[in-house]
Amino acid sequence: MAPAGLPAYRVGMKTHYKKRALTLGTVMKLGIAITCLVGLVAASATRAADTNAPPPPTPPAHRPMGPMMDNLLQPRVLEELALTPEQKTNYDALAAGFKKDAAKWRTDNNYDPEKAREEMRQAHDAGDQATIQKLIDQRKGLMDLRKSYVDKVRTYLTVEQKATLDKALEHARAWSGGNGPGGAPPPQPPPGDK
Repeated sequence: MAPAGLPAYRVGMKTHYKKRALTLGTVMKLGIAITCLVGLVAASATRAADTNAPPPPTPPAHRPMGPMMDNLLQPRVLEELALTPEQKTNYDALAAGFKKDAAKWRTDNNYDPEKAREEMRQAHDAGDQATIQKLIDQRKGLMDLRKSYVDKVRTYLTVEQKATLDKALEHARAWSGGNGPGGAPPPQPPPGDK
């Protein structure tokens, strides 16, 4: 009786069994198959790790006045500007003035940022464009105030720093879905600044 898997043939009275020899072609095919399996396992493990991670946060279509209006410029923008010590001193004075004037504007206009954020969220969720526009118009004075202070900051920046500031403001404008600090695009630099 022949062992399992081995073909038998008879020559005379003797039965001979063919042993399977591992040829170079068989070894290469086996190596390729193992490599493919390892690759599939690694790819599926990587994909599984990617699907377990939470997706990156996406900015909402429109954000009401958030922390941007609490500061003259965001700390990230200040880092990108790399202000000199003299510029930093000027900025600190302007930022303190902005906080004081913004607090006065909120008091004079009976403006509650938390209430405005909630109303904006509700209007946005409901798709109520009229209320959204009313809330935007309501804070226009504060946005104009911030824009005037940003323009003061711009006066002591270099051309490169102004470009960095404009880029940061444009990024914030695009992310928030709004028109930026004063509701309008950043002002064009005077012809002498080019």
